[in-house]
Amino acid sequence: MTSMKAFFIASALAAASLMPSAVAQTAPAQVPLIEPAQVRTLMAPGSKITVVDVRTQAEWDQGHINGAILMPLDQLPNTYSKLPKTGKLIVYCRSGHRSGQAVQFLLAHGYTNAVSMNGGFIAWSQK
Repeated sequence: MTSMKAFFIASALAAASLMPSAVAQTAPAQVPLIEPAQVRTLMAPGSKITVVDVRTQAEWDQGHINGAILMPLDQLPNTYSKLPKTGKLIVYCRSGHRSGQAVQFLLAHGYTNAVSMNGGFIAWSQK
């Protein structure tokens, strides 16, 4: 009985390995990244960059990058058209996950200038 159970488990695992993975089908595409140090360099006066914070208002209130604009991720589908399509568009969140989602959305809507800040506000704050 135990060997029969092991056989079925092994067969199921082998069959599953032949099927496309749900993770592979839903995995996000690569998102262009920029390091916080590069962002600091690009933020020189007169530069043509827009920094967008996709965190919540409460997170913003706790601290944000000076000069950034707040555009929470859940509001992005209704507000993204206000963003410029020229110059670099740098998107950040707390750690990089939400900004990656935002950049994917923006790229899909013609914003070829959008990049996600690697490590988000956490990395920015570590200087």
